[in-house]
Amino acid sequence: MEELDIGVMVRFGVSPEESFRRLKRFGLQCCQLAAPPDNYLYGNEGKENTRRLQDAIKKYGIEVSSLFLSFPNQDWNNWRNGIGLVPQHTRAFRMARACRSADWAKELGIVQIASHVGCIPENPDTETFRSFVNDMRPFVRLLDANDQILAYETGQESVAALKRTITEIGGENQGINFDPANLLIYNHDDPAVLVKELGDRVIHIHCKDAVRPAPGEELGRETRLGEGATNFPELFRSLYRLGYRGPLTIEREIQEGGELDHDIAAAIDLLNVLKQECKGESKK
Repeated sequence: MEELDIGVMVRFGVSPEESFRRLKRFGLQCCQLAAPPDNYLYGNEGKENTRRLQDAIKKYGIEVSSLFLSFPNQDWNNWRNGIGLVPQHTRAFRMARACRSADWAKELGIVQIASHVGCIPENPDTETFRSFVNDMRPFVRLLDANDQILAYETGQESVAALKRTITEIGGENQGINFDPANLLIYNHDDPAVLVKELGDRVIHIHCKDAVRPAPGEELGRETRLGEGATNFPELFRSLYRLGYRGPLTIEREIQEGGELDHDIAAAIDLLNVLKQECKGESKK
């Protein structure tokens, strides 16, 4: 994979071939796969669909930078208690699926396994936090045995809680899928705080922007890249100075159509400008 390779998130709502053709129309060859469904993970149908996916990856010359885990029946309207691996009432089922997804990713040669693990408790003395850490340790060890690394998607907890979790779980194969927009959407720390505290752990960037919640609102609002309050260009420069050369995955969560295509194209232009600027500075 090229340094600072620009890509997009590819989901399984349409065929991989259609997604890869679209990727190529943007002049890209890199993607992060998200949320493989049951008919890719299990049984003879899963084996056949996975074979077709591998063929399509080879045909279109696609570099898959990461697999983003997701789980059936997540309740995004109850994001504090309804998503990821933190909720105790769904953890066993979701952990089993996470393990199967990781093994499936290994078949495709995917090293990074990214996930919203859920809303990590800010208080480390709670039973939920302690049991979460204890259950995550064997999962992290499984990834290590697969030569894979866990990349925590940022946003639903403070930087301090994320840092504490990584330390408590232990293991060098833990990194961060840095989504600066999420930190504002969920009204946590400024993204620059994460870069300062955990920048050396960032192994993947979601190129996404947002503003904090308006008065009376619980969640913030996503914007076009460069038009929000993340100060994305400066975050990019800071991470580059720290040595970041990993994937740049554009994530824009709006409906398919002309506006989405326009926003992706504009994000590609901005990222190329930032890349050239940083590479030029490093040569001085």
